[in-house]
Amino acid sequence: MIPSALAGEAIGPSAADPRVGRDLMGTYRLVEPLGKGGMATVYRGRHLLTDQEVAIKILSPELATQSDVKARFIEEARTLARLEHPNIVTLYNLLEGEGHLYLVMQLAEGEALDTLIARQGRLPCNDVVAIGLETLYALEYAHDRGVVHRDIKPSNIVIRGDGAVKVMDFGIAKIVGSTKLTQTGQTMGTVRYMAPEQVRGKPVDHRCDLYALGVTLYEACAGQPPFDGDTHFEIMRRHLVDAPRPVSELAAVPPEFEQALARAMEKRVEDRFANAREFVRALKAVPIGTPSRRVTSSAALAAFGAELAPAAALPRSQRRRPPGRDLRQVVLALGLIGLSIAAILWALLSDPPLRTRGAPHGSSTGLAAVVWPPLDPVARGLRWVIDQRQGDIHVLSQTPVDVGALEALCTRAHRAYVALLRREGIDLPVPRRPLHLALMPDAVFAAHEGWSSPRYEAPTSTLYVSTARADYQRSDLLHGLALHYCAVISQLSNERCLELTDAFERE
Repeated sequence: MIPSALAGEAIGPSAADPRVGRDLMGTYRLVEPLGKGGMATVYRGRHLLTDQEVAIKILSPELATQSDVKARFIEEARTLARLEHPNIVTLYNLLEGEGHLYLVMQLAEGEALDTLIARQGRLPCNDVVAIGLETLYALEYAHDRGVVHRDIKPSNIVIRGDGAVKVMDFGIAKIVGSTKLTQTGQTMGTVRYMAPEQVRGKPVDHRCDLYALGVTLYEACAGQPPFDGDTHFEIMRRHLVDAPRPVSELAAVPPEFEQALARAMEKRVEDRFANAREFVRALKAVPIGTPSRRVTSSAALAAFGAELAPAAALPRSQRRRPPGRDLRQVVLALGLIGLSIAAILWALLSDPPLRTRGAPHGSSTGLAAVVWPPLDPVARGLRWVIDQRQGDIHVLSQTPVDVGALEALCTRAHRAYVALLRREGIDLPVPRRPLHLALMPDAVFAAHEGWSSPRYEAPTSTLYVSTARADYQRSDLLHGLALHYCAVISQLSNERCLELTDAFERE
């Protein structure tokens, strides 16, 4: 297992190191070395007061006195400080003392993609697509903020224990418009993953990251890089003039995946994807099954409306689709849910339609035994101003809301959804199922796995909706309710559910 802050060669914990056990400036203790690169060594560290485990990157002392190297190290910290995204390693602090510079970063233990490739050889295409999508969300976020990574490669992509992807090592990243530490004619990056313009030492933009990611995903799927050779010169020459061998000759992949990689690795910058969003759309079009390694953010495989890209970055019609996983794949993922969840869902399906519970003030009329599914772990861990059940909805809100009005809205929405089905010639029952409705501001969404809104967790019947928009009850909430209603109709295909959801919202 390689921590996500590692930048370089792995070091065994038994390696002798006089720094281990030392305290840094009375704040952090170095626990063990994790890796060593050309400029720095990375350690597992622990905050002395909070016991938080971190990754501490220490600039080599012989380099700390060189002004240009020191400036680059500080520039890395400034770059990371601009980026706060669930798929990018977080910077906590930059410290200077005792003749050293220290970068204190998030420690998210996992397995680097290069290690995974070395161990498994070829990765399944569905896993590679999932990894590629989450990497693209990180790149899209960075690019939108004027940051070009310039060193995307398998060792800088880490899959955490919970399946989330982390992009790390912005050590040679370029901030668009800045001329610091960069000169025309200076070749920066790793030769196996360099775009042709990098090889030539020409100015680069965000599309060099898309090229490098294309090379990376090719290697992950084929088990070997598309451009290799005995010397750096030979590899660089191949980037400039050779066409990669079709990945379909090395692995079983859909043509859509091969086409996406071919476009990402075009020699001419103008022929590649214009931006990360275009690359995302191409990968989402690849017909694949559920990733075997849960290479997604937590619970995303079960989400009907999950999206990891920032909510404002994509059009609404695209934000709601799960990244690379349509509803068919969701159903496959639900098939893997434990027997306990299956038993709960079976019990719900076998119950008669729910009746409306009495008024929240304790009326004893019209009560029904409601079997509530377990609440999503994220919702259980948040603090709510409102935590109230009425009818078949359980409202959790971080701001005061009218629970009765929301219950009435859900009732009207259910009737409207049934009416829509009838107009579409679908005569199927749509039983009301208990729904956990969690209303949160955008700031909370941003702090939890990069959610966009709405996000529906099917196994727990939990719908998260951002209240940032004044019309959320007519847009995001109704969209999520439509997903919830369709989730219980097993006779409809997943594509049909999405079509009905869009039609429902339009009406």
